[in-house]
Amino acid sequence: MTAYTPRAPHREDRSETSPSHDGLIPHVRNRIGALIAVAGLGAALLSLYLPWLSADGGGQITAIGITEIIDVRGVAPVLFLGLVLMSFLVVVTTVTRLGAFAYASAIVALAVLAAHLAFVWTLGTSTGSADPILAGLPSDASVMFGPYVAALGFVLVAAGSVWAARAADYLF
Repeated sequence: MTAYTPRAPHREDRSETSPSHDGLIPHVRNRIGALIAVAGLGAALLSLYLPWLSADGGGQITAIGITEIIDVRGVAPVLFLGLVLMSFLVVVTTVTRLGAFAYASAIVALAVLAAHLAFVWTLGTSTGSADPILAGLPSDASVMFGPYVAALGFVLVAAGSVWAARAADYLF
C-alpha cells in the first residue's frame, strides 16, 4: 500500500481573484453606504427645524414656518410623499442588500435634490427683492443655513445609496 501524500497548496496569488480589494467584506461596504444614506436622510429631516430665513428684526423662520407663510398646500402632499418614498427606499437599502432599491433611492434623492435646489434658488431670489417671486416673505429676509443642510443631506443620501448599490450582493 502506498503512503498518502497531501495535495500541494495553491501557488497562485489569491488576492487578484478576491472580490474586495480594500479589505472590507462587501456586506460591510453595503451597510456603510446605507448608513451614510440614513445619516443624510436624518440631516435633511433635521433641516426642517433649522432656520432657513432670518429677518432684520432678529426673527428666524424654519422650513415648516415657510410653508405657513407662503401657500404651498398644493405641493405639500408631493413633498411629503417624496420624503416618505425616500425614507422607505433608504430603510429597505439598510435592511437588505438589494441593489435595485439602493439605485432607486439614489435616483429619488437626486430628483429631490434638483427640486430642492430650484426652490432654494427661488427662495434666494425672492428675499431682499423689490419684486419677489414668492409672495408673503418678509422684505428684509435673508437665506440662512437650513436649506444648505438639507441639500447636503440629499447629497449624502444619493452618495450613500450609490455606494450601497455598488456593494450590493443582489440586484433584486
